[in-house]
Amino acid sequence: MAEARDGEEKPAAIPVMPTQITAIQIIAVILTLAACRYASGILTPLLVAVLVAIGLAPLVRVTSRVVPRWLASAVVVLSIASVFGVAAWTISDEVAAFSQRLPGLVREVRDAIRSASPRQSLLRQLQQAVTELEQTTAPQKPSEATPVTVVETVDVQRQMMSWARSAGTYLTEGILLLFLVYFLLASGDMFKQKFVRLSGNRLSERKVTLQMIDEIIAQIGRYIFYLFWSGVLVGVTTWLVFQWLGVRYAALWGVAAGVMNCIPYFGPAVIMVGSAVAAMIQFREPTMVLTVAAASVAITSLEGFLLAPIALGKAARVNSVAVFVAVMFWGWMWGATGMLLAVPILMIFKTVVDRVESLSSLSELLDER
Repeated sequence: MAEARDGEEKPAAIPVMPTQITAIQIIAVILTLAACRYASGILTPLLVAVLVAIGLAPLVRVTSRVVPRWLASAVVVLSIASVFGVAAWTISDEVAAFSQRLPGLVREVRDAIRSASPRQSLLRQLQQAVTELEQTTAPQKPSEATPVTVVETVDVQRQMMSWARSAGTYLTEGILLLFLVYFLLASGDMFKQKFVRLSGNRLSERKVTLQMIDEIIAQIGRYIFYLFWSGVLVGVTTWLVFQWLGVRYAALWGVAAGVMNCIPYFGPAVIMVGSAVAAMIQFREPTMVLTVAAASVAITSLEGFLLAPIALGKAARVNSVAVFVAVMFWGWMWGATGMLLAVPILMIFKTVVDRVESLSSLSELLDER
């Protein structure tokens, strides 16, 4: 091939190395996500403990001014556990009553759905008429045996043992989670200092790592603080409004609304649909169904549009589409716990990509502007 003459532009070379690096990075991401899905049993409680420890760190910091840090951590953890225990004991009677009525409620839901569909009701009546006509015209055999309905007995002892095992499993996981939160709080800034030392030997690298960790802690702490108080506000308001409207199990609906409020988009939608179904079963009036559903939407909307911008400020610098996709993805990965952890994980990821120059394109995709 003849050499290019002077002044002529040479064709650009095909970049080989960046393609190989990109392929390796994609494979690494896929393997990492597969490992996260496989190890969900250990990763989800670990992340929950870390987030709870970040949220409780300011209380421990204030308490440690009076008593040693290990004692302050124990006091804070035991106080929070006692509050949740007292709340659970307060609504235990209503939970027991709801569990006893659950089979009847399921039948009521089925009957309400059938009665709400006139087409299905008409088809069912026609089918019943055809069946009766066939039975009337068909010749009866004298030797034909009378059908016997077999009623299966419910093994109460086995069911109680199953419930006891489930309760024991949840109790054990809760105790282990409390211990992990205590150890994280009692350790203070130890792991923070370790991460800074492991980030590199240069002062600039350690400075960037320290700034990134401080920003993550500040954002997650503000988000956990907002989640707690917004959940309490939504739960108490839902309980009072449903109690005023005469909805059964108003306290349980308040607890469910407060917990589900932590899941963006999906949680309030589930509460709205569930409360509408409950109103349809109880009142059987379209006006009350719309009133209860509208009350649920109004409570969550006021909290989301008024309290969230004031409480979070610039902590939530991620656009709504990214939040929605993150909730869907982590819900697929880890179930309901993944939906609760989706926004904190996204906030941590956004803080990291903001500091890494090679990931600036991802930062632009996630940014709210």
